[in-house]
Amino acid sequence: MKKLITLILMMGFLGSFAQEPIEVKIEERPSSQGVVPAFEVVVPQATEKDAIDLWKKTIMPRGLLKKNPKMEKVKDEWIVRDLVISDITTMPVNVYTQVSTFPGNIYVRVFLQSEGGFIGSRGSAQNTVDAASQFVRNYAVDLYKLAVEKELKQEENKLKAAENDLKKMQRKNKSFNKKVNDAQKEQSTLSEEVRQKEEFLRNSAETIELEPGDGKKTQKEILEKELKSSEKELKKAKKAQSKYERKISKIKRQEREKEDEISKQKDKVKEVETKLKNIR
Repeated sequence: MKKLITLILMMGFLGSFAQEPIEVKIEERPSSQGVVPAFEVVVPQATEKDAIDLWKKTIMPRGLLKKNPKMEKVKDEWIVRDLVISDITTMPVNVYTQVSTFPGNIYVRVFLQSEGGFIGSRGSAQNTVDAASQFVRNYAVDLYKLAVEKELKQEENKLKAAENDLKKMQRKNKSFNKKVNDAQKEQSTLSEEVRQKEEFLRNSAETIELEPGDGKKTQKEILEKELKSSEKELKKAKKAQSKYERKISKIKRQEREKEDEISKQKDKVKEVETKLKNIR
């Protein structure tokens, strides 16, 4: 049983670092030139736009003195004519490229037509075929890296957003704590006022004269009115403290949830970093 558990853990560990292999196959595929050999490769996560943009940069690098032929799209193919790709051959070739999109990956098919026919067909020089396969594979690896780099950027942005959310929560929590402290200080002051007025009321029985025409009120009545006002303010301060304490409790719960989210997102970033590092 222990051996089985160990095996499962090892498989899980290795699986987390396993990469989808980038493999170029030579297959007979339909094209505008008929069914001919294509250098076909599956690239995970990539998009058609990125595939064509990178392919254009790969086969037609910009140069100050060198003028490259143009790439044009005809139906479902991108075509470049009379292009010299020195990593493959010194002879000019016509390059026909197709990209098919599927969930999670794309298929890139490259047809290379030379004077003697399509590279990869029977009779092609093996060193030229090997060079073409390696050239397409290098491109596919770069394309996969580009896709994973974008994924990494997205995951890093998610992590940064979560960390910013946590900082906002912490600032808000600090503000609410200050309001709770202010409410507690106010309660202390008001409680002392209430205590003093209650004590004074117990010991006072004199009358005081207010403005002419207002009649007479006892000091007790005046103090009772002031006491009532102080008690009202005290109740308001307690209510404010209770309100902010509830908000603090809610934010602390949200902080814990956000911290858990950040921890998981950091793991996700590390996972994508490892995937990017292992692409080769």
